[in-house]
Amino acid sequence: MSAAAQADLLVNIRRHLLQNYGFHCACACCALPEKESKDSDNRLTTMSNLYDRLSMWGQGAIDGRDAIRFVERIWAIGDEEGYTSGRGRLAADAALVAAGHSE
Repeated sequence: MSAAAQADLLVNIRRHLLQNYGFHCACACCALPEKESKDSDNRLTTMSNLYDRLSMWGQGAIDGRDAIRFVERIWAIGDEEGYTSGRGRLAADAALVAAGHSE
């Protein structure tokens, strides 16, 4: 599962559990105060959207500079979230973009 899909899944699970069961998860990620939890959800949603936009590079819909900006922003959000599991793939994507623009 891609990092973007994982971020979406986490946000959707939180929302589903709260709306349907009134369940407030007490794990380290979900046990944040409400404002911090919403801020985290917003960052994860932004990360997911950036991954979607980054995927458009291979189709020529964005240029290399934009792709690298998206990678940098995703990396920064990952730092904020403590979310580093997708970094190997993200670094590989950045290397692919760089190689494609080596002229």
